[in-house]
Amino acid sequence: MSKVQTGNSAAETLIRDAACLLVIDSAGPEPKLLMGRRHSDQVFLPNKWVFPGGRVEDEDRRFADVFGGLFSPGDLAREIKPFALAGIRELFEETGLTIGTAGPLPDPSPTWRTFAVSGQMPAPARLFPLARAITPPGRVRRYDTWFFMVDAEAISADHSTTDGELLDLGWFTLAEAGALDLPNITRLVLDDVASILRAANITHDTAETLPFYYSDGSAFRRDLISCKVAPPTP
Repeated sequence: MSKVQTGNSAAETLIRDAACLLVIDSAGPEPKLLMGRRHSDQVFLPNKWVFPGGRVEDEDRRFADVFGGLFSPGDLAREIKPFALAGIRELFEETGLTIGTAGPLPDPSPTWRTFAVSGQMPAPARLFPLARAITPPGRVRRYDTWFFMVDAEAISADHSTTDGELLDLGWFTLAEAGALDLPNITRLVLDDVASILRAANITHDTAETLPFYYSDGSAFRRDLISCKVAPPTP
C-alpha cells in the first residue's frame, strides 16, 4: 500500500510500507535486543544500527488475506496483519531466526520461498504491536513502518543462512543499544520498549493504544493510536 505524500515538491515522495521486529531476550539479568548495522553503501540510513525488518510486499498482503493462523491481539486490524507477517519474513531473511509453528508453508509465493526452507508456518500471534512511524518529509526514502515486539522464547528455529543485509548482528542491553549510532525513530522506539519492560503487567491483551510518530508539516508528533479493529458505529 505505497502512498504519496502531497504538498510541496520536497514532500512528494513515495511512502512504502515496512515492518520491524524487536526481538527481546529476557533470560538474563538485563533484557537484550537484537540489532544489526546497515551497510555503508546503502542509500537509506547507511551505517546506522537498526532492528531487523524491511518492506511489506504485495505477496505479504495476499498471504494475510488467506492466513488461517492467529494474530495478536486477536482483533488486530486487518490492514496491519500484512506488516506482522512481513516482519517475521524479514527477520528470517536477515537473521535466520524463525518465529513459527510446526508445519510447512503450502505453495509459497516467490517472496515467501526463502522463509519456506524453515519448514514452518509463521506465528504472528507471538508478536506484540509496539509503535507506528512515518519517515518525515525530505528524506531520500520514506516508510510507513509498524514495529512489533517478540520475546526470544518465541524463536522456534535458528538457521545460519542470512541475506547479509545487516552487519554485526548482536544482542544489546538497553544501555548498550542507546550508545549505538541509531536513527532518531529507532531511539524513540527504544524508549518505548524501555517503558513497556518497566510495566511488567502490560500484555498483548491490555495494551489498548500505542505511539504513532509522524510529521504534520510543521512539527514532529507523537500521537496515540489503536492497533485493533474499530468498533462498529452505533
